[in-house]
Amino acid sequence: MLTCARCKQQKPETLEFFPPHKRKTNGLDSWCRTCRSEYRKQTRLPNGIKPEEHNRAYAARETGVCVICGQTVFVVIDHDHATGMVRGALCTNCNLGLGHFKDDPELLEFAALYLKGQCACGNCKPVWGGLPLFSHKEH
Repeated sequence: MLTCARCKQQKPETLEFFPPHKRKTNGLDSWCRTCRSEYRKQTRLPNGIKPEEHNRAYAARETGVCVICGQTVFVVIDHDHATGMVRGALCTNCNLGLGHFKDDPELLEFAALYLKGQCACGNCKPVWGGLPLFSHKEH
């Protein structure tokens, strides 16, 4: 029997109850699987999420589906850094994409128009494959 260093419960000294740990002489973690799992859930949420949002964050993560692209991959929890409110689960690519656009919906709209070969002003077309002839601020 092995005693979990966190919950102090005695459990069988097997991989079923204790995750592997390379640096331990017995090859097993000092925390049981239940305690290690709870700890990981608590520590893998982004800093800044309000405590009351943690349940929504766990639920979003459990879906395993990115709410933007729909891929079923490992997802991360996206949250509003200003309010701490959880927005949903995103794949790494979508999460980084939003970050690169500084979570600015207007910039994302301009990017979508550009990909469609349009300009935000609606009167001209951007130059593809060369230097732009203008900036949006000049329109």
